[in-house]
Amino acid sequence: MTGQGHLRLPAAVRQWCGLAAGDRVLLAACPAEGLLVVHPPAAVDAMVVPVHAAVLGGGRP
Repeated sequence: MTGQGHLRLPAAVRQWCGLAAGDRVLLAACPAEGLLVVHPPAAVDAMVVPVHAAVLGGGRP
């Protein structure tokens, strides 16, 4: 963690996730398993849109 509270991801991880330096991500931790999962914005979008569509009765505007 940086002094600003940012987590620096290695370049190999950023490339694998399709991220550029400075991109925002959602981090999900599973301490019991010792895992930290990096969700790029596209993955979060893919998870959230179907739920919103089901709840609200439609897709993206």
